[in-house]
Amino acid sequence: MPSETPPAELRLARLVGLRLCHDLGGVVGTIGNALDMMEGPGSEAATLAQDAAEVLRRRLVLWRALLGGQGETSLAACLALLEGQLAGGRARADAAALDPGLMLPEERVPVLLAAMLVAGDSLPRGGQVRLGGDPRREFAIWPEGQRAAWPPSLLGALAGGPLPEEPIGRDVMVVWLVSVAAAARMRLSLALPPGEAAGPLLLALAP
Repeated sequence: MPSETPPAELRLARLVGLRLCHDLGGVVGTIGNALDMMEGPGSEAATLAQDAAEVLRRRLVLWRALLGGQGETSLAACLALLEGQLAGGRARADAAALDPGLMLPEERVPVLLAAMLVAGDSLPRGGQVRLGGDPRREFAIWPEGQRAAWPPSLLGALAGGPLPEEPIGRDVMVVWLVSVAAAARMRLSLALPPGEAAGPLLLALAP
């Protein structure tokens, strides 16, 4: 694992991100209300605009949770935030082995969400993002689908290499995952069973 992000930098990023989500969320709400009041409801243009506003609203809600500081959350609520968000909507989460009523401490929520999104990014053709493990000790997350493969930036970080200094695209979520995991004192590691291209990502809880 690389060295953790300094707490001050992580806190600043979180505060800026939460403020952006708050401000943009208000604008999205206004747009949605205006569209609802438009004459000729049901027109194709209005429907497309309403759908786009709803997609943006859901993404902002997800990002607020990813940034943290939203309090204790149930596993079911976390999974609901990921609906339509994994692999661009081509993958879905499967946590059937876990209790949906499981309550996650505040600091673990962004770690779990970020890990699930990174797993979704590992499915170029869609599939399933599995979530299991023993909640008392560690979670296990793995992508399941055609050409499933963890991003090189994550593999490098777990091998002790440096994180990208100027991450772009999907590497941004990898950097955030490593940072919030360190802040939550959760250890990331990868289990690679023989013959598996994308073994489980393990999120070990602090003792």
